[in-house]
Amino acid sequence: MKKVLKTALAVWLAFAPIASSAQSIEEMTDIFWNQTSCRNLTKERRAAMNEMQTYADNFTHEQFKEYLAAPIGSTQAETIGQSGLMKFYNMALEKLLIEIPATKVKKGQVAVWQLYNMGYVVKTQTQCFGIDLYHKYAEKLADLIDFLLITHNHSDHHYKPLVAKLEKQGKAVYSNFLDNGYRVTTGDSFDIGNINIKVTTVDHNASLKNFVNTYEVNCYAKKGKEYVMFFTGDAHNYTQLNPTGKVDVFVPHLAVGLNMSEAVKKINPTEVLMSHILELGHAITKWRWSYEYGINECEKLQRPGVYLPVWGEKILLKR
Repeated sequence: MKKVLKTALAVWLAFAPIASSAQSIEEMTDIFWNQTSCRNLTKERRAAMNEMQTYADNFTHEQFKEYLAAPIGSTQAETIGQSGLMKFYNMALEKLLIEIPATKVKKGQVAVWQLYNMGYVVKTQTQCFGIDLYHKYAEKLADLIDFLLITHNHSDHHYKPLVAKLEKQGKAVYSNFLDNGYRVTTGDSFDIGNINIKVTTVDHNASLKNFVNTYEVNCYAKKGKEYVMFFTGDAHNYTQLNPTGKVDVFVPHLAVGLNMSEAVKKINPTEVLMSHILELGHAITKWRWSYEYGINECEKLQRPGVYLPVWGEKILLKR
């Protein structure tokens, strides 16, 4: 027992943030999830983001990889998972596990939760699906979603245990790289219940050509009350983004080289959910975009309806 406690203490000390915060993780998540909304960047919300950033800035990508590699249920995984930034990370998933089944979506509404990075869960009146879900415990979501969309074959946009569990359950996992019978690319259009999905494969960057699937998801295609979400993953060339109709919500990567101003002007969505903040697999000094960076990118667009969600946040959408 003493050895276990000594190991747990050593792990906690290794992963505890260097900078102390004036607010606890619980206090910050309460501000994010209950007291404020991404639709209204109050002083309290911004201050909580700044506080949470201190945890992120002291949590390296090596530590994150070590956490992901720690066996589920191990002392190491449990200790790290209940401290600092990882507590926020795991509380976000637990929030989704509670709220998704409990949320009754009203007529014409769409409920959306951001899990982490560019991972979202979307619930309509009749169905629930995920896109780019990546989390150490993501497979817990398998029972709650009907299908999964993956934009591209980078590890921060899909989690193999979740994919495996969904496939074992006989649920569809759509991508442009898995040979599972649901491989899709440019020109593909398919219906899943009331939902229609149109696919275009575009470039990630100048080197990775035809690497990213964009998904134009019409959440109420068969009910005559269309609600279109346009997920573009790590697409970087706005000229390749060509939705077929009105877009209600545009979900882009805010720092992949995409000319956001031109993309938003071209797509002209009602709302924009800027994504890919705090990707922990990236070094703090390289491709680890901060809350402040995200806020600045939102403000640069100088238009209403541009938001920066946080992990675990629920957003109710309605056309």
